[in-house]
Amino acid sequence: MRDAAIRARLAEGDEDSVINFLLFGVTFTSQPRISERDLDQQLSPVQDLVEARVSDLTRAVATPRADERIELVRMVASRHGIDGRTAAGQDALRKFLRDRLQRFVADREAIAGRAVAAATRAATDPASSAPEVGTLFSERGLSSDTTIYVDFGVHAALDAIRMNRVMAPASVRRVGIVGPGLDFTDKREGYDFYPPQTLQPFAIIDSLIRLGLARAGLRVTTFDLSPRINAHINAARERARRGSGYVLQLPRETVFEWNPLLVKFWEELGDRIGSPADTATAPPGVQMRAVLVRPEVVGSITAEDVNVVLQRAEPLPALERYDVIVATNILVYYDVFEQSLAMVNIARMLRPGGILLTNSPVFELPSTPMRGVGFTDVLYEQRDAARDRIFWYQRQ
Repeated sequence: MRDAAIRARLAEGDEDSVINFLLFGVTFTSQPRISERDLDQQLSPVQDLVEARVSDLTRAVATPRADERIELVRMVASRHGIDGRTAAGQDALRKFLRDRLQRFVADREAIAGRAVAAATRAATDPASSAPEVGTLFSERGLSSDTTIYVDFGVHAALDAIRMNRVMAPASVRRVGIVGPGLDFTDKREGYDFYPPQTLQPFAIIDSLIRLGLARAGLRVTTFDLSPRINAHINAARERARRGSGYVLQLPRETVFEWNPLLVKFWEELGDRIGSPADTATAPPGVQMRAVLVRPEVVGSITAEDVNVVLQRAEPLPALERYDVIVATNILVYYDVFEQSLAMVNIARMLRPGGILLTNSPVFELPSTPMRGVGFTDVLYEQRDAARDRIFWYQRQ
């Protein structure tokens, strides 16, 4: 029953993806994108712009076109009994989008308030705020949208682990990724001018090889509840069997003043696992890189439908356990009890000495052989608010 309840939250996450698409998409409309500042002001200054975007997206849904993102909007609408191809359905879809956007903005404000309250408490009692900080999205849908930012955070953490000799050179053979994500519309301020892609599995392979923690032949398993994400990875594997690589489109919006180390990460990402590729045509103010990942790297990634809160890949012989498991922007969607269950399952999949990397502080159960051994603070932009902390937990 709990598994079904968790999986049901995928539908809510799909609705969040649709709203991100509505706010930030550029392929279905000529209207300007909504900004973070507009969201902070609850969209009050841009109501006409919002209404124009709602109308444009509704028209796109009503128009026959082969587009993966528009198809998701149609699917989400159909779950609510809305057929966007009819006049009545278009009216219903406009109302659904307006209502869901209003809820999205309210949820965002509530989460920001909880985060500020937790940060205030942390100033005097850091331990008391950890559960709240680590469970901020526990009442939200499970979103699959991701960003390059957290991949840079994982890279920085792996580099710190290497320098502190927590892991030996070339010691990583198997990696697990919980919730690898699929860039339907990037969480930062999303893009939709290139096909949906999964970035994290390739970014982690590239980082591990670059840092000397792994060699070629690394095996990666992704654990996800989403049929869309698992199907995407399996389709890429099938194309790789036929000799086709995987194109990563890597946008960089220049309006944000990135940390120079993040810029360097963006400039180098993928050069250990692929070669330069043709870039998608980007809107003004966006720089682009593209990488064609080699087929053998794509084929090294296996997707498994696993609910890590309640399930795990087992039984695993000692040589098949994971050296590193990464769970970024995922544990924050669960409450403390569910996180504790997930930590038990992760511990069973890790080898002794193996590392879990996550940007959610997790309560450490005495009965679970997982202990915090360090963390890495990461600055994404030159403004202090755009930062993250990647926690290192080690299997004892």
